[in-house]
Amino acid sequence: MRDTARIAWFTPLRPIVSGISNYNEELLSVLGQFWPIDVFVDGYSPQPFQSFGLLRIFPAREFERRDKRREYASVVYQFGNSPAHAYMYELARRRPGVVVLHDTVLHHLMLSMVLRRGGSARYRTIMSERYGEAGRLAAEGVLQGRMPRALFDYPLSESLIERADHVIVHSAFSRNQILGWLPSAAVSVVPMGIRVPPLISRAAAREQLDLSPDAFVIGSITLVNPYKRLDVVMRALSRLRRRRPVQLLIAGSVSPHVPLQRWIALYGLEGVVETLGFVDDRQARLIAAAADSLVNLRFPTAGETSASLLRIMAAGRPVLVSDAGSFQELPDDVVAKVPVDALEDETVEALLAAFAERGDLSAQLGANGRAFIECEHSVNQMVAGYARVLRHVVGLDVPEPPLVDVREKIDLLLGDRNRPVDQLIDSATKAMLELGLAGEDRLLHDVAEAVSDLGISPAKMESDGAPDGRREGKYELDQQETKPISDELLEILACPVCKTAVRLEAGKLVCDTCGRRYRIEDGIPIMLVDEAEMPTKN
Repeated sequence: MRDTARIAWFTPLRPIVSGISNYNEELLSVLGQFWPIDVFVDGYSPQPFQSFGLLRIFPAREFERRDKRREYASVVYQFGNSPAHAYMYELARRRPGVVVLHDTVLHHLMLSMVLRRGGSARYRTIMSERYGEAGRLAAEGVLQGRMPRALFDYPLSESLIERADHVIVHSAFSRNQILGWLPSAAVSVVPMGIRVPPLISRAAAREQLDLSPDAFVIGSITLVNPYKRLDVVMRALSRLRRRRPVQLLIAGSVSPHVPLQRWIALYGLEGVVETLGFVDDRQARLIAAAADSLVNLRFPTAGETSASLLRIMAAGRPVLVSDAGSFQELPDDVVAKVPVDALEDETVEALLAAFAERGDLSAQLGANGRAFIECEHSVNQMVAGYARVLRHVVGLDVPEPPLVDVREKIDLLLGDRNRPVDQLIDSATKAMLELGLAGEDRLLHDVAEAVSDLGISPAKMESDGAPDGRREGKYELDQQETKPISDELLEILACPVCKTAVRLEAGKLVCDTCGRRYRIEDGIPIMLVDEAEMPTKN
């Protein structure tokens, strides 16, 4: 083994909006007590996470100077499919280390980097060199807004994997996916770990939330984006409600690309669906405990393991998941799997009906799910996995961390009952989503709360007729930094119906000829005719 030396660790931390921030704060709060670790962030001061014990925090610009003094035995890079990880990309290629892929597909990250630094021509070249003619055609489609699914079909993570000393993923699905692309890659599976919430009764949770004790309640507790398939759930509910009283609670910030209220009206679910917006940890745990069933569908996937799914499984309630990606490897007796096929709506309806009619089935599946999380996805499992890779695969002489308490320290039955959503924080969260700053819901809330502390009102967070649709407030955002797509990309886009140029207005692409409005998703124009907003008729 190598002599004990410090480990360099690259990851976003709060207030950066990335689900990986919370993951690393949880992990480093344990490892930093026993291992000498220097965490490098992208030039900001993390809050609330700070240096402690053997762990220090530095800006990323200091790494290469320190590394030249041979201070680091290894480097760990925590990668996700968002721009929050762009600052470490080139360094991970120059200075190999352990690459942790929270998403095996990094196409969104790469596309945002390439369009900002090298333009659309560079993106075409990268796709062509890596994937041949099929890649070049896919790049053309993405640039013209016709092929958003190509972002999942072409991972653009191979360059990082090829240069890494070792790769860590969170599921066997992700490992097999990588080995299918690069058979010689060195890949280990380290499970994602969470702290298990306290188990409380459904009746006690409903009393806290002022929910009916008799209704069949379904919960969705996650950031709502176009891939979470809540339209499928609503279509199933529109039929199920004819047989029994049902209620759907949607807790999580809603992407502006999801027409949630239109779906509610379309399927006649006014009074059945309640949208709560962001809720804090305590409220999220209470909603999970109060529910008869929980839904966490998603397709397509970027090879991720969902922390929000693990948390609701730990609540001890039956959970519906899509039978796709890493969710396929979950045992059949811990979740209910829904195939993504022509009968998806009917399957969701049938499973929810079964949970409503078979209390024994519901209770057993929920108990199995919680036991699975305690056994396979605890914080101790996660810490032990990192120790195994760094000690036995990379060869570092670091001590084996002792076991820690895996229970979550949160008292669900204390505090204000049914607290209303803070409109200021909700507006700030919505504004960040419109800027493409997607991530774990808790992290969105933390940043929004910081905006709240600056005294910016909800009205100022919304567009109020300012020139060019800019938001005004105490601190005006830089217009160039907040554009959802680059000027170069805007210049080559055209309406697929009229073949005329489009313009950017309020975060959408507008055709002045036919009036259609096309959404922009994570910096990618979605110029699909059947998904465009039609002009309002006077």
